[in-house]
Amino acid sequence: MPQLSTAIRNAMGNAIEATIGASPVLEYRTGLPPASPAAASTGTLLMSGTLAADWAPDAANGVKSFNANMKADAAVAAGYAGHFRIKAADGTYHMQGLVSEAWTASKPYVVGMQVNLGGNVYRATAAGTSAANGGPAGTGAAIVDNGVTWAYVGPQDMVLTNTNIALGQDGITLNSYQLTMPTGN
Repeated sequence: MPQLSTAIRNAMGNAIEATIGASPVLEYRTGLPPASPAAASTGTLLMSGTLAADWAPDAANGVKSFNANMKADAAVAAGYAGHFRIKAADGTYHMQGLVSEAWTASKPYVVGMQVNLGGNVYRATAAGTSAANGGPAGTGAAIVDNGVTWAYVGPQDMVLTNTNIALGQDGITLNSYQLTMPTGN
C-alpha cells in the first residue's frame, strides 16, 4: 500500500460520516460481530439509539472522532455487549466493531464478557476471578489469567465503562470514540 498524506487520510475519515449520513442508529449487541457490515446481524440487540445529525466532527491528523455523549436508549434485553453496529437511516449497516471494557485485577468475570488490555480484546471462555496483576496477553485461544480463561478476539475498538447491560437500563453514554485512518506502508 502506498503512503498516504494527512489530507487523504482526513478525506477517508470524513467519507465514513458522509456515506453513513445524518442521524444514524447505533446498536449494542451480544457476542461477536458478523463477518461484515453487509451480513445479517448477530447476537441479541441490547440497546440502540439515534445519533445526532452531525455525529462526528471533521477528521484531523488522520483521525475521525465521534461526538462525545452519543447515547443509546433504554435496554430492550439483558446481556454483555460484545459488538456495536451503525446503520444509516435507510437501514443499511455500514460500520461495526468490538465492544469491551478495561481489564480489572481481581475481578470476577463470566463467560462472554470482553475486556481490553494492551490494545487487544479478549473474550472470557471460562468464568473465574482475574489475577491480582498482569491480565491476558497474546493472541491465543486459551489464555489463563488466574481463574479466568480468555480467547483473543481482535484489536481494541470501542471501550465502554461497563459492558453488562440490564433490561430497562438507561442508555449507555459513549464519551469518546476515534478511528485512525491507515497511513500506508
